[in-house]
Order: sequence, then structure tokens, then C-alpha cells
Amino acid sequence: MKLLFASDFHGTIPYFDAFAKLARRLKPDVLLLGGDLFSNSAPVEIAPAAQRQTAEGWFKEWCAGAQAPVYWIAGNHEWRTVTDPPASAGTYVGERVVALGDWDLVGFSFCSPTPYWLIDHERPEESPNRHEPRFRCYASNGDRVEMVEKPDEWLAKKPTLAAMLRELPKPRSWRKTIFMAHNPPFDTGLDLRFGDMHVGSTDIRDFMLATKPAISLHGHIHEAPILTGNPMHKVGRTWGFNAGRERDGLRALWIDPDKPEEHVLHGGK
Repeated sequence: MKLLFASDFHGTIPYFDAFAKLARRLKPDVLLLGGDLFSNSAPVEIAPAAQRQTAEGWFKEWCAGAQAPVYWIAGNHEWRTVTDPPASAGTYVGERVVALGDWDLVGFSFCSPTPYWLIDHERPEESPNRHEPRFRCYASNGDRVEMVEKPDEWLAKKPTLAAMLRELPKPRSWRKTIFMAHNPPFDTGLDLRFGDMHVGSTDIRDFMLATKPAISLHGHIHEAPILTGNPMHKVGRTWGFNAGRERDGLRALWIDPDKPEEHVLHGGK
């Protein structure tokens, strides 16, 4: 089985077009998208409804015309309106397990707290590794937007990432599982940002070390593979990947999960 993975398009149509063009050339069996797919350029008051409209309109058509079945998760730039209920576009796999032949795919959309103002897909960590100052944020309630004046208090009322990860449906075998999580694991080379800072999730790292999935796929920190010079970093027994994203062109990972050492990172406009 051959997979083509990318993440963090942020509503940029040329990235979607380039990804589809690459898929037509490589002919993968499955297309995987790791979150932060949609734009937040609409005014905040209508942004949740605008994202849902994009997901159920243009994105649905893009998935229908793709070279292979599309499986995707959300990220911290998505509103819950995109996924709850799921848009009828491709297959949303956040907090779900789906079979891909003799492999299983487990998706996880939620992230540790960021400095960003959209808070729908953020959750506190059981083992936090940092605290960045937050000002007011926004959360969705259906298509409406609610201001979150005290995001730390809002987050404290939510389950931790560790608790949510423990409640994920179990695959047939973690050694034949691809774990696709928007947030990369902390201090692994997959989460390195400018300024030589590691900003991934400790809870996700601990979960991966405990369950030992064969493959993990991440986005969120666009520059990590550029700064480290490598899209792959081992996390215990797991082959972990971050395809990253360049400002001037697509980066996408071609991988056979049975032969992860032969992965290829495709880049360019």
C-alpha cells in the first residue's frame, strides 16, 4: 500500500491543486491530510459557518475528483463546525480508527495549547511542557462564535489530551497502525520551530511511546523538517514523520508503511 501525505494547506488552493497533480503522477492507494486544511480569513463572527460551507462545497468536490480515497483530520485552525457533524467530504478520521487493507489508521485532531486565538481543537496536557501567555480566544457553539476571555480557565474544564488519547478506539494491532495526529510529539525533531524551540505535545509523545504505532504522521510545525533536514525522526519504535510546508510550494510525503525507510519527501511548486 502506497500513501501520499501532506498537511497545513490553510485554504491555499494551489497547494491542493499541486497535491492532486502529484497524486495523479504517483498513483497512491490513499491520500492523507493532516489538518489545518481550511482558511480562517473570514471575519470571526461568520468563520465557523464559512469553513463548513467550504468543507461541504469546494472541498467535497475536490475529494470526489481525487486520484485516491481521501482521509483527513482537523487541526488547531479548524472550527468544530467542520467536523461535528463531519462534512460529507472524503473520510474524517479524527478520534476514529479505519481499516486500510491490513493496516489501521487512527486519527487525532486535538492539540496542546498554542498562542493562536482559535481554541476549538485545543486541550490541556496532563504533562505540560510550557506555558505561553494567552489573551482572549474564540470557540464555536454551532455556527455561532463565543469569546473566551480566560482561555486557561476554559481549557481547565476540558479533558486532557492524555485522557482523550486513552479513549481512542483500539486498532487491530499497533504494530500495523498509522497514527495521524496534527500535533507532533514533544522534543523529537518533529516539533522544532524557529528559535530552536520544541513545541510539540508531551501527552502525544507519551502515548506513542506506550502504544508503539508503526508509523506516525504529523503537521502543525511547518518548519520542522526544514530546520532538522529530515522529515523522519524515530519516537521509540515508531517511524515519525512531519512533511512540513514551504511558503512557496507543496511538500508531501510518499511512503509505503511496510517500507518506511524508503520514504520520499516531494517538494516544489
